[in-house]
Amino acid sequence: MAKSLEKAIIHSKENIEASGRGFKSRRNYLTFVKSQRTSRNLLGFVAPWKDPSGKTLGPLEIIMSRRFTITYLILVWSYIFFIVEAQEGDRLYTMKEFFYQFDRMDSNELIPNPVGFLFTLFTAPFSHWDRVHAIYVTGGVLFFIQSFEAHNNWKHCAIIFIGTSATTSFLFSIFFNVGFSIYPDVEMFAHVMGRTFKGGSIGMFGTLGALSYHAKRPQYPLILVFMFEVWNYTSFGTDGAISLGHATSMLIGWSTWRWWNGKGEQYDESE
Repeated sequence: MAKSLEKAIIHSKENIEASGRGFKSRRNYLTFVKSQRTSRNLLGFVAPWKDPSGKTLGPLEIIMSRRFTITYLILVWSYIFFIVEAQEGDRLYTMKEFFYQFDRMDSNELIPNPVGFLFTLFTAPFSHWDRVHAIYVTGGVLFFIQSFEAHNNWKHCAIIFIGTSATTSFLFSIFFNVGFSIYPDVEMFAHVMGRTFKGGSIGMFGTLGALSYHAKRPQYPLILVFMFEVWNYTSFGTDGAISLGHATSMLIGWSTWRWWNGKGEQYDESE
């Protein structure tokens, strides 16, 4: 009874304090209070062995604070070693043929097989074409995704990563299906409809967009990504549809997380 009364008093004080400081809700106020204990930098990056305040973590604390990141990397590399690199004659080779049926997203399946298509929106981010592809994504995971998880928690990290990947892929599939049906001779439409997609880069950029909300200057990570994609496309001829997907997912992640936290009231504008 005493503990319940104490919690109620604390809750009431927090509501009063939140109202007095101009916050719309207690949740936004508590997020603001947490942010004041956070070591913010230009990109919102948090070292994998630290928490957002800069405190060095022990092994168990690292595992508990990066549960989604660690689980994701285990799944990605297990799939690479045991499925993607399985050779004909190996025991796992038959599983390779089985998994290849639904480990990639095919925009052509949107209309004839909508259930199967929707299922691949949630499986494709966990599978990659080869070891090199997985290495590139792992680098982004160790920078962006684990940083976002450190700022928040594993549930929010999973929601943002999987959600931005699925949402972007779904919207793009609609766009390219419609575009190809109207303009089949346009190279980008024909190219996208002639291939399949898998990998975690779309979700990774979506998480980067959400992470920018925790940066000292949120606009800088967004600008850097756009500059990188333009440079990557013009210098190396990277698939334009993928670059567009990365940018779109990043904006979805940024806008979603901004909305989630009460339209950007996390930090004090006077700072």
